[in-house]
Amino acid sequence: MKRVVLALFLLLPLAFGQGLEAELKRAEALRKARAAEAARIAAELKNLDAKTQELRKKIAALDAELSRVARRIAELGARIRALRAEIQNLEAEEAKKARAFEARKRELERLLVLLWRQRAAGYLPALRATSFAELAAKSRWLSALGAAELDLARQVEAEARALAALRRKKAALEAQLERARAEAERERNRLKARRAELTRLLAQLEQHKKAKALKLAELERAKRQLDAEIARLQKELEAERARAQRVALGVPKALVGRLLFPVAGGRIEKRYGQDGQDFEWIRAPRPGAPVRAAGSGQVFAVLYYGNVGWTVLIQHTSTLFTQYVNLQEPRVATGDHVEQGELLGYLGGGALIPPDVLWFRVAVWKNGQFYYVNPDPYF
Repeated sequence: MKRVVLALFLLLPLAFGQGLEAELKRAEALRKARAAEAARIAAELKNLDAKTQELRKKIAALDAELSRVARRIAELGARIRALRAEIQNLEAEEAKKARAFEARKRELERLLVLLWRQRAAGYLPALRATSFAELAAKSRWLSALGAAELDLARQVEAEARALAALRRKKAALEAQLERARAEAERERNRLKARRAELTRLLAQLEQHKKAKALKLAELERAKRQLDAEIARLQKELEAERARAQRVALGVPKALVGRLLFPVAGGRIEKRYGQDGQDFEWIRAPRPGAPVRAAGSGQVFAVLYYGNVGWTVLIQHTSTLFTQYVNLQEPRVATGDHVEQGELLGYLGGGALIPPDVLWFRVAVWKNGQFYYVNPDPYF
């Protein structure tokens, strides 16, 4: 039982360290993705701000144009009202002239009747006149009176015609102003419709901006949470790394240079401490390559750990252990004595580790704890 507990204690930091590394990488990748999304949304917000400002300028220009058109409509209305007053005055004057003309016309008709009667019955004035001179005087007086009345009637008629022409001209001008006012009203309605359209678009942009701002605020909060999580993970990783470094272990001098490289023809692809790992990443020349004991000792434990395959732990001294991860079913069992170079098994037992890779670790037991140390000085 004690062997199992110690073996698990040796394995758990491996999984824990790898889990922390993976979790930290996921958090950093997520933070990077969130930062990219936040930058994209910030750019969209900037673009929306520019569009909003442009729309506000257009609406302000439309308001100025609407004010100008409203003033034009008011001016046209005032001119139309003035023209209508003038036309009413002209109509009254025209009616007055018409009445005067009718009066002159009736007077002329009366004078014409008198002249006709005088000419038709010329003897009557002769009989009634006391002398020829009196008769001639009456005739001339009637003729002069008729000519004067006729001239006056013609003058009144000419004035009436002039008034009628002026009234028609004023009416034509009124109609022209009415058309201009109607056109101005249509222009105002068109501008109002355009303004309403731009106002709706502005409201949509403001709503879109609000949604983007909320999303950006959420991303900022998420970023702060991720920063805190990454800081926590980094702190835990640093603590995990420091755990193996805070005690001066020293290398047992009797073993320095005595450990055998566990994979013949292999090479160290990732060294101890790289990317925070506490093992050597050894690349074999081919998948399924044999793995041999780095030194003589007793098999302390043989365990299968999830996706990393079989793991063999060998105790070389009371304080020094080696660990071999990613084996297929081992050729040794717990309690076996092995010699340096003896076959432990073949690579390729783990699902998450390439079949030509060995995770090799050196552990030292001191002060009641295991510490993982750099294997290089032992080769």
